[in-house]
Amino acid sequence: MNRFSSLTLRFLLAAIFVAPILLALAASFRDNSEMYRHAGSLSFWTFLPSEPTLDAYRRAIALPRLPMQLFNTVLLGFVMATGTAVSSLLAGYALSRFRFRGREALFLLMLFTLFIPVDVILPPLFFVIRDLGLIDSFWGLALPFIFSPVGVYLIRQAIEEVPRELDHAASLDGAGLWEVLRTAILPNIRGAVIACWLMHFVFVWEWYLWPLTAMRRDDGQLAQVAIAGLIDPLRSTDYALVFAAAILTIVPAFIVFALLQRFLTSSQATTGGK
Repeated sequence: MNRFSSLTLRFLLAAIFVAPILLALAASFRDNSEMYRHAGSLSFWTFLPSEPTLDAYRRAIALPRLPMQLFNTVLLGFVMATGTAVSSLLAGYALSRFRFRGREALFLLMLFTLFIPVDVILPPLFFVIRDLGLIDSFWGLALPFIFSPVGVYLIRQAIEEVPRELDHAASLDGAGLWEVLRTAILPNIRGAVIACWLMHFVFVWEWYLWPLTAMRRDDGQLAQVAIAGLIDPLRSTDYALVFAAAILTIVPAFIVFALLQRFLTSSQATTGGK
């Protein structure tokens, strides 16, 4: 594949992911009367409003509970991402470096849970959280998903790439298990840890069924569930407001990703014991 074909393919792949965001951004600057004017066609005006307006953003900011719901989403993202990164680091360390009976079976069983649809575990999970008295609470949302098989797999595989000679060298210097993890392993897997943290931070923005099930208070709900509530199939929906609220909601995730991307890239370049 020549350079031109490679660039064309990259451009097409990028367009597939970026086009929906550009359409949502353009719709957020439109008036509802203009929303369907260019529907079903692809032209310059599909991605650029003919009469841009900030009215939808003013109405989105004025929504009584949206700022609090956006704060809930950001806070839950930080708590879950940090908790998941820590638990995945400890579990991945144990599954990679410790020798105990049934280790491989435990790892395979953990991977098997990835094939269980979330819809299947929601009812029993709801009853467990209810019996613990955590329904309609912040921790009722966070605790059931703070352990991630994907995170454990990602970090375990990263630790497997770290030479065991580093562990032995640190042990000869008198380092214990925690010191080996902190000084010999963690500096070489920072890319995997950051990737795990970032992946689960963004994952919170994809949540819908579990917050809808476990949280019934409007002031404790997440932003994406609240935005979905703005769509009323029985009445005319204010889609300009919906798109403006959605754009405002993804801004924190975009900022965090932009800030961490540099550290993610630099950390991946040093992975492998260098």
